[in-house]
Amino acid sequence: MFRSYAAHDKSSRLKKAEKIIKILSKYKDLEKSKILDVGCGSGYLGSVLHKKSKKYVGIDFADERKVKDFVFIRTDAINIPFRNNSFDIVICNHVIEHVRDQKKLLHEINRLLKKDGICYITCPNKLWPIEPHLKLPFLSYLPKKIADAYVIITGKGKEYDIYPMTYSEFLGKLKIFFNLENFSLEILKNPKHYGFDEKIYSVFALFRYFPGFLSDMINNFLPTWVIILRKNSLK
Repeated sequence: MFRSYAAHDKSSRLKKAEKIIKILSKYKDLEKSKILDVGCGSGYLGSVLHKKSKKYVGIDFADERKVKDFVFIRTDAINIPFRNNSFDIVICNHVIEHVRDQKKLLHEINRLLKKDGICYITCPNKLWPIEPHLKLPFLSYLPKKIADAYVIITGKGKEYDIYPMTYSEFLGKLKIFFNLENFSLEILKNPKHYGFDEKIYSVFALFRYFPGFLSDMINNFLPTWVIILRKNSLK
């Protein structure tokens, strides 16, 4: 049964769009870029990016757009109907945790990116105390059957159908197909500039002043990660 997790609040979605555009613009000239948005949801990002880019295509397995002024294809994220090396930028914003076959999704993104292309990908932390989709404490910590029962008992649905990861699990899957840059560390330096919650990120930002091991450890505790991917050769 179809269950939507798409966010439809216009104000928050446009702020999210500004955040993503600000980060992408550090890597690519958007006006010269062909962009694929995997899981375009409400469409507010697409309504902005299709005007700023050479070409923008939004895909999703259901059409839940509130704005429909851009190219949209209804398809699932692991069988995307484009040729190899078609896009300069792929956006995968909080999509991977909704996909059961996550390696297949990453394979598709690798296939579709041009040799010098980048992917903006985000994923919530499985170890964050409040599960971000259903807002239930420690839900993502639980085994599947217990998590399903928790969701049913609290009236949030019929099952827990999200697949978040720990930081090491996330990196392990990404590194099969990509070289990566953890942009979360840049966000820690100036969360307000990138539109992230200062109250949360300012606490973690203190750790960036510690060397090596302690600085790296903070990644395990961030609520979400923003990663920039560059493709490897397919394996």
